[in-house]
Amino acid sequence: MSDIRIRPYRPEDRAFFQEMEFATTWESLTAADRQRLSPDEVRAALEQTHAMLLDRAGSAIFIAETAAGERVGLLWFGVNRNLMTGEDEAWVYNVSVVPAARGQGIGRRLMAHAEAHARRQGFAVLGLMVARHNAPARRLYEQLSFETTHLVMRKPL
Repeated sequence: MSDIRIRPYRPEDRAFFQEMEFATTWESLTAADRQRLSPDEVRAALEQTHAMLLDRAGSAIFIAETAAGERVGLLWFGVNRNLMTGEDEAWVYNVSVVPAARGQGIGRRLMAHAEAHARRQGFAVLGLMVARHNAPARRLYEQLSFETTHLVMRKPL
């Protein structure tokens, strides 16, 4: 989609941001977590996460939209502290594309934007977390030379 532009977040994007955040988070949960948690609980948790992370220095949201102004994707960029090295790293908190626009290169463009933004900010590393079951996203990140460095493991109790 060559007619896609990526622009900074505006206040009128709030509902789109919140809905994309919820959809991405819900899709990223394991089946067991979706059974255990209600959508309302997940939305409430996201409100707390947003309150904590959106005000952090370096946090930036970008919107992918068509020439007609239709929002088709989201990039939430931030800074995350590497607990092992103590360094601040550029971080993709969320990159997502609306279902109807997937498979058209928008996610790839958003990731290129994240990388360029991170380089401009002087970061040496760009990181992200992806759900194990999200094979299309994992393939994209691998094609973009991301490599698995650690695995998060959980055990339901």
